[in-house]
Amino acid sequence: MRVHARLQQQPAEVPGDHPPTGRGRLHRPRPPHFANLSGQDVYNGNQSKDVSEVITRTLALNTAGDLLAGHINTAVGVGASGHSMGGMTTHGLLTTWPDARITAAIPMSCVNMGNPSPAVRAKVLFTHGDRDGTCPISSARQAYRELPAARAFLTFRGAGHSNYFGDSRTVNTFVDWMRWSLHGDTAARDRLRADATSSTTTWESALR
Repeated sequence: MRVHARLQQQPAEVPGDHPPTGRGRLHRPRPPHFANLSGQDVYNGNQSKDVSEVITRTLALNTAGDLLAGHINTAVGVGASGHSMGGMTTHGLLTTWPDARITAAIPMSCVNMGNPSPAVRAKVLFTHGDRDGTCPISSARQAYRELPAARAFLTFRGAGHSNYFGDSRTVNTFVDWMRWSLHGDTAARDRLRADATSSTTTWESALR
């Protein structure tokens, strides 16, 4: 696998109650930096593969003597979400470049990146504006129809590519989808329809 991301190892200062450096702070590597991202890296799978590599390295911190050791719940799986090319990257992890560790996914304003992989059993929520001129909703709708349950589609009628981000329906539905998918919170699942419903949205789901 070619990892396109440049995982920078420049020191970063992180507050903590660990043995201090001379400046009173602990030095740790910076988080991954994705340089020179292009649409080609999304369509050829490099970006989805990069995300899988980041997941691998992040989960490894749970047992690597890192500050996060013992603080990452690896039993619940991994949640993934992104918008536009990030949404396409997320859908790629469910299809053409599958990562079976993904158990919750929210592709936002994406296009279809391929056929669902039987290796991935994630609960998937799509969000999209029906006037998106960048990523046609018809492509995301096809991706939605191809997936097995549990799945849902939240359409913002009259919205474009990204102007639904600040809408309370976006935030509340996102949070409750992740709470249910990752933590088994059935109360969050039961709130989803109410979270998503308004005079300018359409909610579709197959949750079981």
